[in-house]
Amino acid sequence: MKKIATILLLSLISFSLTAQDNVPLPKSLRTGSSASQTARDTSNRRVHFIAGGLIGFQISNNVLDMQVSPHLGILPGIDFLCFGIGGTYQLTYYKDPLGYKGFQHIFGGNVFVEGYIWQRLILHAEYEVLSFPASYPFATDPLFIGKHERPAAHGVLLGPGYKQDIGSNLSIYTVFLFSVYDPQNVRGIIDIRVGVNFKF
Repeated sequence: MKKIATILLLSLISFSLTAQDNVPLPKSLRTGSSASQTARDTSNRRVHFIAGGLIGFQISNNVLDMQVSPHLGILPGIDFLCFGIGGTYQLTYYKDPLGYKGFQHIFGGNVFVEGYIWQRLILHAEYEVLSFPASYPFATDPLFIGKHERPAAHGVLLGPGYKQDIGSNLSIYTVFLFSVYDPQNVRGIIDIRVGVNFKF
C-alpha cells in the first residue's frame, strides 16, 4: 500500500510541475526565457507599416503607359493582410486609329488591400481615381467629349503577384493587375507593376 501511495504521490508531483510550465505567470513574475519569448510574441503581433513604390507598365493595342506610384500601407497586427493608400503618375503614349500620336499626363490616387499567401503569393485589389485630359482619345464616356477640364475616371483592378524578401524588412514584388471596372476606358488591358516595400 505504501508503494502505491508513493507512486501516486510522485505522479501527482510530476503532473503538477508539468502543468505549471503551461500556466502563464503574471508579467511581474516573468523572467528569463519566458519573458523574452513573450516579448518576441508581442513584437510579432504589433502593428507594422510598409512604405514603398513601384514602376508600372500598361499594355494595350494602341497605348503604352509608364507609371510611378508611391504607397503607404498598414499591417494591423497580422502579417498576411495589408491595407494602404497610394498616388499615381502616368505618362501615356498613344496612337489612335486615325494615326494621331501623342503623350498624355495622367495622375491620381488609390486605396488597396493585399493578402499574402504562403508569405510570397500576393492577391491585390485596388480602387483608383485618375485625372486625365478630356482630349484623351480612348475615353468613351460621352460626358467627356468636348470638355477641356480634367475629368476623373474611376476603376477597379484585381490580380495576383509574387513577393520576395531580400532582408529582414525589405522585399521586392511583381503584380499583374487586370482592369475589371473601367467605364471611361482609361486603363489598358493589363497593368504590370514591379516595386519595393520596406516594413517598419
